[in-house]
Amino acid sequence: MTAQGSTGRLLAKLVSSVPATISPADARARIAAYYASYAAGDVAGREALFSDDCLVEDPAGYVVARGAEALHRFFVEGIPPDWSVAFRLDRVAVVGNEAVATTLSVIDAGARGGLENVVTTHFVFDDAGLIRSLRTFFDADSMNDPAPNDPASNDSAPNDPRTH
Repeated sequence: MTAQGSTGRLLAKLVSSVPATISPADARARIAAYYASYAAGDVAGREALFSDDCLVEDPAGYVVARGAEALHRFFVEGIPPDWSVAFRLDRVAVVGNEAVATTLSVIDAGARGGLENVVTTHFVFDDAGLIRSLRTFFDADSMNDPAPNDPASNDSAPNDPRTH
């Protein structure tokens, strides 16, 4: 989608004038890879997207990792082994070396049940294009139980004839 009219061109020019060492396309690709790594269970691939001196707040204001070693512990120990987490990436806005992404996280917490949660994440990239800072934002008002016929729900399998 392209901004139309002189106001749109002016704002697009303003956004493109912000200094950056990573292209918007590269930022979007790295953000997509970050979210895809959850469904794939690819912790090593997810870790490779971060700088060694990263700072991760999940949620914002709650520091869960400073540096690569703490990040690894968070990714390995932060999600219980009987949980699955997947994200639907809905929107990414990139300005300079920063981006904000809006997603729907779908958590299957095993016996505890499921949760859908709208999450907005602020990414800051370093000059090499690695994630230097990640801050997630969500609150109780953004959380829902998955719909009973939702394939991501733990209530039934997606091709289970009992749900059709």
